[in-house]
This record gives sequence, C-alpha cells and structure tokens, in this order.
Amino acid sequence: MHCPVSCRSCAPVSERGFHRIEDDIAETWLEDWAGAGLGELEAYLAKHADFLRFVEDHDTAPASE
Repeated sequence: MHCPVSCRSCAPVSERGFHRIEDDIAETWLEDWAGAGLGELEAYLAKHADFLRFVEDHDTAPASE
C-alpha cells in the first residue's frame, strides 16, 4: 500500500535529513494523519479477510487420503 503524497510520514526531509516542523503544523496535518491511519487499518482488514477466505476454503475442501 502506498501512502498519499500529503502523508506526513512520506513528507520530504531537509537536505540534511531532518524532519521539517512545518509539515507537523500544516493545516492538513489531522486529515493526513487520519488518512494514513485509515489506510493502514484498511490494509490490515484486507489481509485478515484474505486469511479468513483461505481458512474457509481449506475447511470446505474435501480431505484427500
């Protein structure tokens, strides 16, 4: 999963490698933070759903002897 460009964790750093405080106090910081969190939650739930489908398919498959 790729973070949105406006995501704080993906924000560019200064040429010396430091995090820019301007990114933390931007007007959209809350939306960026919530969007990144929801993206991670959606990815987690998708993996969980894939696992549940795998388990259900495995349980319904006829056992071979």
